[in-house]
Amino acid sequence: MLEKGKISSFQLAVVMYPTVLATGFLVLPSISAQYAKNDFWMTGLFALFSGFISVCLAVKLHQLYPKQNLAEYSEQILGKTLGKILVIWFSVHFLNSAGLITRQYAEFVSGNFLFKTPILVIISSIVLLAAFAVHGGAEMIARSAMILTPIFILPICFLVLLIPDLDIKNIFPVLSHGISPVIKGSIGPQAWATQLFIMSFFLPCLKDPQKGKKWAFVSLGAIVFSMVFINFIILLLLGPDSGNKTYPVLTAFRYISFADFFENLEALLLAMWVAGNFIKIAVFYYVTTLSIGLCLNLTDYRPIVFPVGLLIIALSLWGIPNFITLGQHARTVAPIDILLNMLVIPIILLVVTGFRRATKQLKP
Repeated sequence: MLEKGKISSFQLAVVMYPTVLATGFLVLPSISAQYAKNDFWMTGLFALFSGFISVCLAVKLHQLYPKQNLAEYSEQILGKTLGKILVIWFSVHFLNSAGLITRQYAEFVSGNFLFKTPILVIISSIVLLAAFAVHGGAEMIARSAMILTPIFILPICFLVLLIPDLDIKNIFPVLSHGISPVIKGSIGPQAWATQLFIMSFFLPCLKDPQKGKKWAFVSLGAIVFSMVFINFIILLLLGPDSGNKTYPVLTAFRYISFADFFENLEALLLAMWVAGNFIKIAVFYYVTTLSIGLCLNLTDYRPIVFPVGLLIIALSLWGIPNFITLGQHARTVAPIDILLNMLVIPIILLVVTGFRRATKQLKP
């Protein structure tokens, strides 16, 4: 095991909350609204099911292979050759995901706040900060999350100031086109929730592993509640126009005005975006580095932290040519990619494990 640090189950729950929600709260409402129309507030509820399965898969595989993370027990389950191929596959997936998340972070910052700042500067600065957290290991990431996650959560609470502007009529008619559009609109939230499976890289680091499952479910509940709450506020505020907005949450924050002096709260959203995405980028950066370290049979992943950071910067710049392509990827490719790697492949690993154990028991 390349990671020697220890964290608590509570810290794991705090880490996973922004890891799932940091990009989702900004892009998912628009994507879901395009399919589910005025029923898109329900789409977050479906994330409960996929998230539940992902947590159970991560915990079960950890129980079968304690003190090993996803990359380590993949070789034990599939054999050395197939296992190594799968670890390389996961390394590429996590590296690509880290690049996409970083580019999405930079596009929002440069397109809405730092208009004249080169996107390379924005990308390089966040990756450099994340590199120091990754170099510090799981403990450093967990401590960073303990400080930054409250900053990520606080702006969501300010959405209640929009209550005077909300129109309950926007929710009607409920399910006018049946449940099918809601299911289609829920694919994105369901995919994002399966990212909880990344906790499999942190479970071997837990000081209190018996509490890991409980706190993972607490984190899942907080994620689903946040999804539903944000979608509900946006629907009641913007109505049918929600799906036409690139960033509905940004539009909602621009509506906030209280007592004629408490307004222009976009800066809070920026703080939320930076804090949440720092944790998310650091987590994906960390699991990428661990996976590559195992591929190379290293005894310590830290020497490759900064080289991997350069790869993330390169992918974030050249992997996606423009903002339009990034939006199309988030809407079409990303959900399938996430579901395949965070749900389908773990299910296959668990099935293969069960089959191999059953075969051993049948042998005389």
